[in-house]
Amino acid sequence: MKVFFSTLASVSAALIVSLPLAISASAADFSGKQVTVQVPSGSGGTYHVYCQIVTRHLGKHLPGKPTVVIQNLPGAGGAKSASYMANAASKDGSILAMIAPGNISGALLRKLKFDAREFNWLGSLAARGNGIALWHTVPVKDLESLKKTEVTIGSTGRTSAGSIFPLLTNKVFGTKMKLVLGYKSGGEINLAIERGEVQGRWNYYSGFTGVRPEWIEKKQIRFVLLFGPPNPATEGVPHMADLLKPGTPERKMYDVLAMDLNIGQGFYLPPGAPKDVVQAVHKAFDDMLADPATREEVEARRVEWSPLNADQIARELKRGFGAATPDVVQELQELMAQGKS
Repeated sequence: MKVFFSTLASVSAALIVSLPLAISASAADFSGKQVTVQVPSGSGGTYHVYCQIVTRHLGKHLPGKPTVVIQNLPGAGGAKSASYMANAASKDGSILAMIAPGNISGALLRKLKFDAREFNWLGSLAARGNGIALWHTVPVKDLESLKKTEVTIGSTGRTSAGSIFPLLTNKVFGTKMKLVLGYKSGGEINLAIERGEVQGRWNYYSGFTGVRPEWIEKKQIRFVLLFGPPNPATEGVPHMADLLKPGTPERKMYDVLAMDLNIGQGFYLPPGAPKDVVQAVHKAFDDMLADPATREEVEARRVEWSPLNADQIARELKRGFGAATPDVVQELQELMAQGKS
């Protein structure tokens, strides 16, 4: 089995940690503190894996070398975590979180209690190739047959990428995917697929290699359409961007939504974190990503390694939100309204 790893440019990011005790902004010293990395989902999936990796490697690079622990805050496809970070999290550098893709462009699609542009972005461990994947017993082999046969797709919530991209595919190509919402994590969706509750899901390729490698090895899951960054392991499967003509309304919608995928497993601090704290954790995050031990664990966990720094994330945000003209936003909002039933 081959797992795709690619290194993108220089990596700079800053992370902060959630803890019950306040951290002195002026000192930016975490000595004696407990730092928490918040996961925007339940356990059992690769969102949890990436946060575990940060939890295990960040502390030794932070000033004062604090203890770092992990905390799961699932709900609404990751929107519950992002809302907490924007409205309730400590602003003194005592908490950091990972974004669940789908919640960056989410502010354009529906009324949310956060705007991802206001977060203090630190960097991303990976922007991963992904797509619509179906269980091997489902009588749908490709995109064309997906237009003729209804299939059920498990998802955590309406604002998650697991809902947005199936809805976009239905709109653009006339496919017949029906969303089943409410799962707390990718791990729960995988169990639902095994039990026959749903027939497939949107997921990263490494979302399977990281927690269900046997599905790939035994060809128990098949991708029928791809999105986001390319992955050589899925060569031959059609990619939505290649099927849409640049400049068309459909391609513009994809370009806005793909912003989430091009940022990937991004970590951030809440709005209002002091500059000196952001800088201190930013350096620690940079050092963590430059540490060979971090990449070694990523590879051992069979997930992708394609980091972005904070400047690269800023460029993706500018490009994605810049493509969100009023007509495109209206189309996207109508698209999301289809997922309410």
